[in-house]
Amino acid sequence: MKKTDVIFSFDTEDFTLNAAQDAVVREAEILREEGVRGGFCLVGLLARQLGAWGREDVREALSHHDLLSHSYGHSLHPTINEYTDVADYSAARAEVLRQETEALRLIEKFTGRTDILGGCPPGNQKSYVAMYAYADMGLPIYADTFCDTADGRGAYYCNIYHTKYTFCMESFFNDDSDEAMTRILDALATQRRAICYTHPNSAMYSEFWDNVNYYKENKHPFGEWEEAPRRSPADTERFYASIRRFIRRIKADGRFRITSYRELCDRLAKEPLRTVRPDDIPAIRETLRRDFSAAPVPGLSLSDVFLACRELLTGKKEHACGKVYGFLETPYAVTEPLTVTRTEMEASAAAMDTSGFLPTRIAVGDKVLGPTDWLMAALDILVGEKTARVLPKPQLPPLDVLPTVKTAAFRGGWVQSDSFRDEYLSDRLRLQIFTLRFAEEA
Repeated sequence: MKKTDVIFSFDTEDFTLNAAQDAVVREAEILREEGVRGGFCLVGLLARQLGAWGREDVREALSHHDLLSHSYGHSLHPTINEYTDVADYSAARAEVLRQETEALRLIEKFTGRTDILGGCPPGNQKSYVAMYAYADMGLPIYADTFCDTADGRGAYYCNIYHTKYTFCMESFFNDDSDEAMTRILDALATQRRAICYTHPNSAMYSEFWDNVNYYKENKHPFGEWEEAPRRSPADTERFYASIRRFIRRIKADGRFRITSYRELCDRLAKEPLRTVRPDDIPAIRETLRRDFSAAPVPGLSLSDVFLACRELLTGKKEHACGKVYGFLETPYAVTEPLTVTRTEMEASAAAMDTSGFLPTRIAVGDKVLGPTDWLMAALDILVGEKTARVLPKPQLPPLDVLPTVKTAAFRGGWVQSDSFRDEYLSDRLRLQIFTLRFAEEA
């Protein structure tokens, strides 16, 4: 029986209170004492504050664990979703790169480390723009995501590997009984990967720091923050004991294997080069004709297949898979049957610009095809047909494999301002479904 991989992850974020950092040290030390390498997702502004506060104890505690970025400013307005919900992708990407590169610089300056393993945006800030930008920054993992399967399989989406958060350990404040932990472990055992997470500040404070300082707006000038309500020392100590007991339960349970973000990154780095050659096309064609789902071809996304068809039609001997993109608007689709020729498809491939997001309307001779119309016709031509018959069909596969993406609706969530409209983000997140692929090695 395959064991469930378990990762412990800590959203390390409260840049308003020096005292809250005592919980970071304590929880990092509990992990180390139990022989567990955790992942600490550190906000850039907190890293700056830690240096200003002289928290060498935090630096030492974090040195034994993996580091991820928890964004530059967390709840500072405008948030990632707020400033990327615009039509102009390039402008949004430039701002993500500006802020999130600065976050990495601040984390590296405080910790003295450059091995930042991923991005973990806060709350529901699951902007497709940031996903692409993090990949372009060279970050291998996107944690706490919407873009994962229900059973925690993990997936590539927008060029970065996604893994969801599974269980929030703060539930132990409500019930840390053995019976409750047994129920939790039984649920986690159904997952292929389970990330157990908490926010260190919540060990000491009963309300989140950003609820009192950044709910819907920047409620106070920077540096003039309000302190959240404090828990009793007894409640805090009990929570620490619950975390330790939970770790020990997992270690003793043969259904689980405790791992780390570092180990996951190392496994992903061993993924072989992916290529598509003419000999691969017949099997790919049969798969897509039988099952036009989000990622039916092992190791390939639909964008990979689309780009491979385009290159093979222009005479290339193989396609080396690399970065891929989806769509910025809903694709066009043919509404009645039509026929295209080999000559028309080859000319269409030669004229096509695939340097960025995929085209949503594609000229083929005197006709216009949608991207899936074009893809299926290209597969027919590449297996030797002189013409291809194009029939009306959906241009995007079903989203059932990514249930949280399917139902994503960012407006009105978390601490976002009332002015945030979600004009683009939820829909465009779904429009990247052509980029989905799975890494069996992980």
